Amino acid sequence: MSSPTMRSGLESLSVGYLLIAFAVSFLLAWQFADWWLLIPFFMIAAGAFYVILGMLYRPGDAVRRRGMRDSSYHVFWGGTLALVGLLWLVQRQFPGNVPLLIVIFILWVGGVAVVLALPRLRGSAPAQ
Repeated sequence: MSSPTMRSGLESLSVGYLLIAFAVSFLLAWQFADWWLLIPFFMIAAGAFYVILGMLYRPGDAVRRRGMRDSSYHVFWGGTLALVGLLWLVQRQFPGNVPLLIVIFILWVGGVAVVLALPRLRGSAPAQ
């Protein structure tokens, strides 16, 4: 985050969106007459928001640092949150697929770890 103003703006955007996502999830759970659906619907909505935020957010040159960037953090955790919500709905609709869903989750975490490590590996390669 480049400044306290930017951080405050992103936090306000996040809180506002999450309140809207909670209200929509509440309405969907009410419509389906199953209050347990509130949790996966909210997880999917919140995760999708953070993936989009992570893809659109690019820090300025003054904020460049080593390690995981804020955008990578948002994409990873937002995608993981949405995936867990989606897996919850799949398990609810088609029970008995827990081993397959666990494999999908592990593949997701491994794939994202590889993708996030690639830029660091390219930057640390010796010059030829």
